[in-house]
Amino acid sequence: MPSFADLGLSQPLLEALHHLGYDSPTPIQEQAIPELLQGHDVIGQAQTGTGKTAAFGLPLLDYIDTDLDEVQALVLTPTRELCIQVTQALRAYGQRRGIEVVAVFGGAPIRNQVAQLKQGAQVVVGTVGRVKDLMNRHELVLSDARYVVLDEADEMLDLGFFEDVEWILSRAPSGRQTALFSATMPPEIKLLAEKRMFDPITIKVRAAQLTIDTVDQSYIEVSDREKPDALARVLKAENPEQAIIFARTKIGVDRLARRLDDLGLRVRALHGDMSQGSRDGVMIAFKGGRERLLVATDVAARGLDISGVTHVVNYDIPNSPDVYVHRIGRTGRVGRSGRAITLITPKQRGDLEAIEKHAKTTIHPWSQEPAAKPPVPVNGDRETRRPRHTKPRKATTDGECVKLIVSGGRAQGIEPADVIEAIVDNSHLEGEDIRNVRVLERFSFVEVPAARAGEVIDKVTGSAVRGTKLRLEVAKR
Repeated sequence: MPSFADLGLSQPLLEALHHLGYDSPTPIQEQAIPELLQGHDVIGQAQTGTGKTAAFGLPLLDYIDTDLDEVQALVLTPTRELCIQVTQALRAYGQRRGIEVVAVFGGAPIRNQVAQLKQGAQVVVGTVGRVKDLMNRHELVLSDARYVVLDEADEMLDLGFFEDVEWILSRAPSGRQTALFSATMPPEIKLLAEKRMFDPITIKVRAAQLTIDTVDQSYIEVSDREKPDALARVLKAENPEQAIIFARTKIGVDRLARRLDDLGLRVRALHGDMSQGSRDGVMIAFKGGRERLLVATDVAARGLDISGVTHVVNYDIPNSPDVYVHRIGRTGRVGRSGRAITLITPKQRGDLEAIEKHAKTTIHPWSQEPAAKPPVPVNGDRETRRPRHTKPRKATTDGECVKLIVSGGRAQGIEPADVIEAIVDNSHLEGEDIRNVRVLERFSFVEVPAARAGEVIDKVTGSAVRGTKLRLEVAKR
């Protein structure tokens, strides 16, 4: 396996990666970084969690001339949350080179962002709308921007931003280097690449694959109220050498860490609201084996590549099967066996089944001893795995569907099952009528029969899910 040094990165970046606890490149980093360092345009097709930010960010930072104060690189993101996340990562990677990275996004005072740009920004990370606004005001000038990145391009398309993306690219220097990263490649994105990129290298990386032979996967069904005590019980029974416990939110990480401490378990917390020094201290201590239990968010745990992790515990079930795959891939490494334990509430059985189907695996009820692998169901009969609580549903005939955008996502604790339940409870649709639910950070997508879309929008808008009032509208292309 190559190291980051083998990819041709500069010494300051290598030192930053070592300081942050990054051991070896992921597949997308291994393939994309050398191509970008050689000046090629790159199309990277990869899921979230595969290390895309470092894949485009490290070559970008090596490209920057620190003697020039002008904007030399632009990263476009679909959402404010991703903008902030990418900015934090680039600042951490580029700290030893003294590179100025400025984030610009909607929902914050534009005058403050203008002031930051005037103080000297060498890299700008921004949401599409705010970048266009600043360019129209002549506060953001791209005449020296020779490196442009489109991150999560398919989300930009889903949100209806592609005309603005075209507008921005048309005003960037024609001799620029362009990198485009997207989980999927719909025709509109392929057309954009043909029009705005020069002879791009295409790199496709699949999501991490489960090492089923070395990871024993199990679940525990408990109520929300019982989850902390159930987790403490599992940790005391399993007595892991090292374990990463995943919680969904930063607040949830802090709350869970305090609760486990009250129950007599020493844990360390890791999330994005901690100072860089605090995060580094936790990661170094955990990597060195001085800490045994780590409670973390998915974003904060990126870059933790530690062979000694014997257990992964999903205190909060992931929002997507791909995230589950990425989480449990942190154990069972280097020929060692590992255990992955997921806590679910009764309402989350469907989410667990979706993970099983996606990962082509079986997740069995937890017991203190590793369970024998159950027999493979015959003819796809999944009922042999565990009893199901389902009700007969009346499905509509296949026909045209309409994609709706829902004002709420992971940041509000919303899960796919919540979206489905809100629609079923407030309209006359059945669960089988609802398709392709996709929960993102601040919003979600769902497809419903075109003939019923108006009814769903009218009846579900205003309903509350996890304290958030939903607003539905047709997603614009």
